[in-house]
Amino acid sequence: MTTRNIEKEEKRKTQIVQAAFEVIASRGYNNFTIEDIANRAGLSKGGVLHYFKTKEDILIHLLEVIYRQIEETIVRRSQRYRTAEKKLKAIIIAFIVTAKRHPSVYTVMVDFWAQVSTNERVKNINGKIYGIICDEVRKIIDLGVESGEFVAVDSANVARLIVSMVMNVAIQWTFDNSGCNIDHITRACLSMVTAYLRKRRNIKAES
Repeated sequence: MTTRNIEKEEKRKTQIVQAAFEVIASRGYNNFTIEDIANRAGLSKGGVLHYFKTKEDILIHLLEVIYRQIEETIVRRSQRYRTAEKKLKAIIIAFIVTAKRHPSVYTVMVDFWAQVSTNERVKNINGKIYGIICDEVRKIIDLGVESGEFVAVDSANVARLIVSMVMNVAIQWTFDNSGCNIDHITRACLSMVTAYLRKRRNIKAES
């Protein structure tokens, strides 16, 4: 396959996956067909099936793309800073920024999570990529412990706690932002996380 053909194939796959994202965001995981994706992408059903054998293949690829974009965002934002605390704050804010700018991302992810108990492929890929995101947070916590910014903690479990907390805040705001001041809640999350991790000094109660 030539470079031009490879580029064309990747472009077509991206077109199909974007169409699938838009269809799921508007209809939900279980309420659409390959024809719906084809119509949204401006392709024939056969054109879609040329690149993806089944509807599930499209959805698995979409889930991978969503998580990869989240991972790339948090890594890119954290790399702007040198200290572990600032890196961690940047990651927390990145999750919220995604919800504010692209709320459909979390709408689609919730639909995927609902399939975990019945779809082994979704369960496996979700667990794998979610773990990768948590590991990026763990690395920063470990960096903070090594530099003396943070107290020693079980970094793997604390990373999962942080990711779970922030993603749930983002999801809550996505589905009902009428009574949710996302900026206030984000600041509260930042304060709680840094207070838990920050190295305590000169606390008389501990002396």
